[in-house]
Order: sequence, then structure tokens, then C-alpha cells
Amino acid sequence: MIQNWEDLINSTDKLREHYSRIPPLAQVTLRSIHLSQYGPTLILRLDLPTFPDRPLPEWTDQGCDRLQCHVRFLAVEDFSMRRWEPPVVADVQMAPLEKRRIKVDVLSSQTNLSFTSHASLTVGRISAFRAPDDGPDREKHHYVGRMDKLKYDSVPDPEVEVYYERF
Repeated sequence: MIQNWEDLINSTDKLREHYSRIPPLAQVTLRSIHLSQYGPTLILRLDLPTFPDRPLPEWTDQGCDRLQCHVRFLAVEDFSMRRWEPPVVADVQMAPLEKRRIKVDVLSSQTNLSFTSHASLTVGRISAFRAPDDGPDREKHHYVGRMDKLKYDSVPDPEVEVYYERF
């Protein structure tokens, strides 16, 4: 079992700016799963289990209490998913395989997702928001990326492919 998922991230700078210690992928809120139409790529949109200890001043001023990001997995194979009953609170577990690959299991009572991928992850579309009592994340998001700040003030509908495909 891989204990520290940050060792697989291409560049931890984006998260390290906000966390002195990047939290594990335990009890994350899984918001969406996107399978790319352009290749064997899967993107999980999730809320990390703890809010940053070094938040942007804007986040504090706006009362944000959640950090959301996209995690991209490349060269995905052996995809299997049973049930999807949001909101999904899950543990994301990773185990090393041969040839720089990993086995990923997303385990919860609301879904079971498993796949294999290359052992290199990309994190992007980092935003903070104030979680509403009812669970959905349709609230105003405060994005880190300059282009994201200009284009989005909340999570767009699934038809907005560029939001879910590229970051």
C-alpha cells in the first residue's frame, strides 16, 4: 500500500503552497469521476479531508472551509465501477504494481471504483469554497489558477468539457 500519495504527484508545489503537510486521501468527498474521451485518462474531482493550514487570505475572508482539486490518472486500464450514490465520502487507496503502475481503489458505501494507472499523478483546478449544509458544491469557488479565476466562479455543468478535461 502506498502510504503517501504526494510521492506520486508530478509537482506538489500547487498543494504545498497551502498545506504544510498534504493530507491523505482518506474520507475525501468525491464530487465527480470523469473518463476522458481522448484517451485512457481518469480525473477525480474531490474535496480533501482537511482545509489548508496556509489558506489564501481571500479564502479566509470568504469563510471557505473546503479545498477541492482534480487528480488526473494517466494510462488507465482495468476500470470497474459499481454504484454511484452521491454524495460519496470515500477512501482512495493505492498500491504499487510493476512497471511504474499503481492499483487504485476508491472505497465507500456509496460506490466501489477500481482501476490501474501510471504511477504519476497531476493535481489541478484547485479551489476553495464554503460547503453548504446540503452537500452539493454549487457555491462560489475561489480558484487558484489565473485562468480559472477569470472563467469560473463555480463548478460548471458536465457539458463544459474543457473544465473536466484540461487543467
